[in-house]
Amino acid sequence: MSECDWLYLAEHVSPVFEATTTGAHLRALFEDSPVAIVALDARHDFVMCNRAFHTLFQFSTEELHATTLDELITGPDTTEDAQALSMAVLRGEKVHTVAQRRRKDGMMVDVEIYGIPLIVDGVLEGVYGLYQDITERNRAENAVRRMANTIDTLQLEERRRIARDLHDSMSQELAVLNWNLTLLKGMTANADPVLRDMVAQTKEIALQCSSRIRTASYLLHPPLLGEEGLYPVIERLSKEFEVRSGIAVDLNLQFDLGRFSDEAEITVFRVVQEALANVLRHSGSPIVHITLARIGESLILTVFDEGKRYHCEVNGTLPAGVGLSSMSERLEQLGGSLRLERSTNGTTLIASLPAEARTNG
Repeated sequence: MSECDWLYLAEHVSPVFEATTTGAHLRALFEDSPVAIVALDARHDFVMCNRAFHTLFQFSTEELHATTLDELITGPDTTEDAQALSMAVLRGEKVHTVAQRRRKDGMMVDVEIYGIPLIVDGVLEGVYGLYQDITERNRAENAVRRMANTIDTLQLEERRRIARDLHDSMSQELAVLNWNLTLLKGMTANADPVLRDMVAQTKEIALQCSSRIRTASYLLHPPLLGEEGLYPVIERLSKEFEVRSGIAVDLNLQFDLGRFSDEAEITVFRVVQEALANVLRHSGSPIVHITLARIGESLILTVFDEGKRYHCEVNGTLPAGVGLSSMSERLEQLGGSLRLERSTNGTTLIASLPAEARTNG
């Protein structure tokens, strides 16, 4: 880098540095930075860059001078977006984004970009671009996401297996037990009252066990979900919630929803399930309103309650430490989102995901 370049940097970048110290301080700051830095003039022509920039993109100083930066480090699909960002910085806007840029060998790398306009006395003197290579970070995040998806799939299969075992074995065995207790109750009709009461109590306990196992099996994996879809499953879940909680459920479900991927349907069911549980635990609302509809290319679920005690600091913030946080992560993996809106009338949970949602990664 020439002395003229350093004088340009000293004059325009940092008036804080005295002329006697500029050469040493700015050279160390600029050249030794692990972040790739490039300086452009007010016409967006290349002025200088540091070693990290050369290392990241592999272009020589001569090559950087020969053409515009946007043409040099972008691919066919990213040039237009890069030029739009450049124009924004040249208008005096600060830019921060994540995008892909091209190295000299043709490889596309993921970079976090900061575009900083250099304005002195109200005049644009140049532009600085900072590029942080995040390719490995993104690969690690994608690996974690794939692992999470694999775990979710394994958990889903395990829930299905446990639900099937509960239904096919234990439920059948309890049915036999109930039948035998019914026979025993008839055989002890004239027996000692204490014995009759014991048989009656045992039969009642067995009936309660049967009911709880059916409920547990259903909640682990609703059998109708795979056969009939979201409409009948959410309808049944809501009716059972009304019976257990005493809280009324106002359902507004689009009848012709159609079918979605297994991941999408089980995720929507879990969000409804968790939302109802939170209404019961936190809200104090006498009624909850559930709407599910296909709007354009999205599946939109809203759950509104009229309670005043939902633990939500600000709009859009999910309560920490509850199942909704994991549901939000799952929806994001499917390309959707989950947020809360609080008002004086109550709290609304809004979940959305692509109608053709598939697990990312």
